[in-house]
Amino acid sequence: MDKVSQDLFEQINNNLKNLTLFLDKLSKQEIKIDSSKIYIIDYSQHLWLNLPENREIKNQLEEYNRESINDIINDNFIEFSRKIYLQIEILLNQFILEKFSAEKAQSINYHKKSRLYDFFKEIHAAKINFKPYEHDEYKTISFIMDIRDVASHGDSNGKTLAERIEAKGKSIQINLRCLKQDITEDTIRKIFTQYVANSNPNLVKIKIDNKTGWAGITLSNLRDNVLTVKEVKDDITSALKLLRHQFGNNVDVIEPKQQFPNELKDFLDKKNYLKVNQRMNWFIKEIGDFLNKITLI
Repeated sequence: MDKVSQDLFEQINNNLKNLTLFLDKLSKQEIKIDSSKIYIIDYSQHLWLNLPENREIKNQLEEYNRESINDIINDNFIEFSRKIYLQIEILLNQFILEKFSAEKAQSINYHKKSRLYDFFKEIHAAKINFKPYEHDEYKTISFIMDIRDVASHGDSNGKTLAERIEAKGKSIQINLRCLKQDITEDTIRKIFTQYVANSNPNLVKIKIDNKTGWAGITLSNLRDNVLTVKEVKDDITSALKLLRHQFGNNVDVIEPKQQFPNELKDFLDKKNYLKVNQRMNWFIKEIGDFLNKITLI
């Protein structure tokens, strides 16, 4: 038996031992579960993780994966998402290490969503005008990251985790019309950042049509005290009365009837463990394919 075959045999044997220990634990706890609803990520099927140099990474992934099984049994999707995020973080780190450097992988200023975007940009490099949020895989991983962020931080306002996740996923649309024709995005953004978390300008998306004097503003990850479009509309309407020299004498605030669905809240409510399992297996394979491609270059 050659070295690679021997390593594979040892890994399979270890997986069987781990499964035996888990089943023994379940039997002692006398937990009754529906096995069809226990979606275990099978890391042994991903050959790149069976290589000796990746053994430590695989062990970490499997440990967090085993912990996530208890969350499925207890139907705790928030804690389940936290465990899945830990696995995502490990996998993304391997991508960053190979694509960029150890220094970048360790940078606190290189945020998780930026890492995820760079990964999707890499594997879809051939596509023109690439938009990651149009991919269901990106959405699923991004939602897990959002749930993890909310669950890992306290709240001084007494809101439940579900309420805080709903607030994080909420986006609203406000339109302005009859604007001055020389209005800039920065001018509009400055007045709207007060409604988003940490006054982060990146959470304010703006489209302007200077010919018609129209602008559409999308606000995401709203502050805790901002819950309705009407509240924002009323507040902005009052503020613009004092800012007509910047925005125009006839500027009007419009509340669009069609607002955005709260996809993060829907994701949490559905608690689709199987979907997460499928997206994670896709993600693990794509990371492996990227690493193999780098090795061959």
